[in-house]
Amino acid sequence: MENAIKKIIEIEHKARDIVSQGYKQAEDIRLETLEELKNMEKNIEESVNHKIEELKAKIRLETDEKIGKIRESAENRIRTLEEYARKNRDAWEDEIFSRIVGR
Repeated sequence: MENAIKKIIEIEHKARDIVSQGYKQAEDIRLETLEELKNMEKNIEESVNHKIEELKAKIRLETDEKIGKIRESAENRIRTLEEYARKNRDAWEDEIFSRIVGR
């Protein structure tokens, strides 16, 4: 009988050890999973930040190109107007003079 009780106690100790190891393994898995999650979040954030910077650079480039086209168009219009004014200056002066003098 005494051997049976010792055997039961021994089995209970082994069972407690197994349960304790199970809890420890569960906690280790939980901690590992949290660490992996943190790493995944960090990687996602870095990836998103990189993509944002790429998009900003692309938008800056497109904006600079549009500004360049607008500037070029404006300069062309100014040259055209200056040329038009240069060609017609004498005629305008004569017409203004004639209107003032009354001819």
